[in-house]
Amino acid sequence: MRNPSLRVSGMAEEIPLIGSGPWLLGSASHCQIRVDDPACDKEQARIIADKEGFLVEPCSAGVPTFLNQRALLGTIDLHDGDSIAFGKCRMTFVARQLGRTREPDGPSGSVALGSRTVIGRSDQDLDLALDHPNVSLRHAMIERDDRAATLQDLGTEQGTFVNGKRVRTTALAIGDIIDIGPFSFRFAGKTLQPRQRSGSAELHVDGVSLEITLPGAKGVRRILDEVDLDIHPGELVCVVGTSGSGKSTLINIMSGRNRPSTGVVTLDERDLHSNFQAMKRDIAFVPQQDVLHEPLLLREALDYVARLRLPDDVSAQARRGIVEEAAQRVDLVDKLETVITNLSGGQKKRASLASELIGRPSLFFLDEVTSGLDEETDREIMALLRRMADERATIVCVTHTLANVQAFAHRLVVMGAGGILTFSGTPQEALTFFGVARLGDVFGKVEATGALSWRDRYRAQATARPTHSAAAISGFPRAPRLPALQGLRQLAVLNGRNARLLIRDTRMLTLAGVQTVLIGMLVGYVFSGYGEGAIAVESRLALLRLLAMIAIWLGCNSAATQIVSELPIFRRERDVNLSALAFVLSKFIVTGLFALAQLLGVILLIRLLGSGVPGGLVQQTIPLGLATLAGTALGLTISALSSSRDQASTIVPLAIVPQLTLGVGLVPVLPDFAQALRDVAISVHWAIEALKAAYIEADGPVSTFLPATGQIGALASVPRGDALAILLAHAAFLLAAAYLIVRRRFDRTPD
Repeated sequence: MRNPSLRVSGMAEEIPLIGSGPWLLGSASHCQIRVDDPACDKEQARIIADKEGFLVEPCSAGVPTFLNQRALLGTIDLHDGDSIAFGKCRMTFVARQLGRTREPDGPSGSVALGSRTVIGRSDQDLDLALDHPNVSLRHAMIERDDRAATLQDLGTEQGTFVNGKRVRTTALAIGDIIDIGPFSFRFAGKTLQPRQRSGSAELHVDGVSLEITLPGAKGVRRILDEVDLDIHPGELVCVVGTSGSGKSTLINIMSGRNRPSTGVVTLDERDLHSNFQAMKRDIAFVPQQDVLHEPLLLREALDYVARLRLPDDVSAQARRGIVEEAAQRVDLVDKLETVITNLSGGQKKRASLASELIGRPSLFFLDEVTSGLDEETDREIMALLRRMADERATIVCVTHTLANVQAFAHRLVVMGAGGILTFSGTPQEALTFFGVARLGDVFGKVEATGALSWRDRYRAQATARPTHSAAAISGFPRAPRLPALQGLRQLAVLNGRNARLLIRDTRMLTLAGVQTVLIGMLVGYVFSGYGEGAIAVESRLALLRLLAMIAIWLGCNSAATQIVSELPIFRRERDVNLSALAFVLSKFIVTGLFALAQLLGVILLIRLLGSGVPGGLVQQTIPLGLATLAGTALGLTISALSSSRDQASTIVPLAIVPQLTLGVGLVPVLPDFAQALRDVAISVHWAIEALKAAYIEADGPVSTFLPATGQIGALASVPRGDALAILLAHAAFLLAAAYLIVRRRFDRTPD
């Protein structure tokens, strides 16, 4: 184990605490740790080692010493990551003792680089082994000679990052920061110098504000106002405040999900937003909505999470162990074979937390995860979070329930109206600061006096600390594109999950089966006979028009809720690098195949009960199948545009009506604009044209009444191949539209 040390702000190297101590800090020459600061006392503070750990005590009567922003009044335990400040000096205590949480197994000192250094998860045939599930077996390689060094990513899905940017192959310069999984290194030419990151998440928020543009050119409104906040390793921090005080906005920025308008968030002394792609796998976010598919067994759901997030070279056996370890940490091992919908509310919250533990992150954000839970379940969740914090996780939790905050939280952050931070400290300190007997009275005090007044009081007693520039920021780095093979792997995993979800949804399967049987039997009964002469021709054409509408309807209705119903899950998986294209394509493939199965059921029932489909079964099934796929893509586009399942279901009839009125031929002669619109955008029209072409090829020539002329004449259609090509183009266009809408609406963008 390495010696404990002090990481001093502004110094590149840490100061080791060698020996048994004590270590005196101050400006005097006899101090073991001399501080060159005129604002510091000669003997400022002392660090003491005992059998159980380390302590710090103040020595100066004139210059206060602060521990984690609180004035140090006596001897107190010192923990890894604690912040010590006095005068203009700020330092962090690094104990090297990382508690009970299983931390990444990486190098403890500088790593010598040979001419070729291979880095990966396995210790076989590697020069540098990094034991963590987010590192591939063979992850990256550094080649160097006397003149240059080159870093190459070895085709990983997780990626290799240099100075926060994902790279495939790049030249290295001295001082470059290399991120591989949760490990961070500084390239020093002949060596890699480890920069501890995972397991010691220290977060600083400096001058963070967020402004939004009001609709109707009414200016801007500030919803988060110059927030300064320090969060230390191993802390459970509860963010509280009234509705509209910016709690969720703050943690969305702190977690990297949104950009601030001004200010900066640093994670382990690096700009979080500039380095987000490199650091995001070490950050967990549990939203208020549950993010696991309820029809699945808990083990199945967690396994799909692992398959999507971990490298593809993690074996099934290793993945099973990771899943069971995550479930063990949230006390759900005995529920792994339980369907998620049968879990209690608190168990579902813990299941969502287990899904985040799959990648062993060190920093957790939870947004109202105890919302809707009873007080006892809330207590269970808070006790679990405190236990995780005691095991060295850093946890930030937004909550509106204060009943258990005082018992379990290390730190309480109180937000006021307008996104103003009014206090940060222990729950007991909050009672003293606001002059109340119970935490529930804090909100009334803040509202009565005003958030600005309380912020001024809080800042007056807080120690100054270094700040970062607060320049306005625009844009947000998009998630890097995944290599094609890795996108295909995600597609395969998603196809399996979506198919299993479909099979497990017995209610939906039953309704779909009943719908298929009713439609097929009704249509087969109605068209059990075509009649004679002209009536027979019109009957056959009516059946073709009806089948085209049924095909569009089956696809659209099946797909309309597929995307919108999974938005919370998609957003979280997207944060971890899920391919939006794979997500949309999987919905199209599985839902489209399901709609095609319904269509075939309808056609077979019509063949059994009726007079068959004019033009031949095989010839007519192809255009009907393409129409079903076009309808599926239309449904996915509706789903991508919708904000709820109910809204999507409401839009479906609005999308079907134009197909019916413009495409089926209800109106003999359409107005010019309507006809042009039909020819460009109405899929059912082209499905009918393809069906008519097959009918003519099989039974033609076909004489019928022509509404446009009022005469009897030969039935005509466009070439069957052209109609099929246009149907295919409609499906492709609508599918692309669904994908682009998902990317635009739900990708990370500045708010």
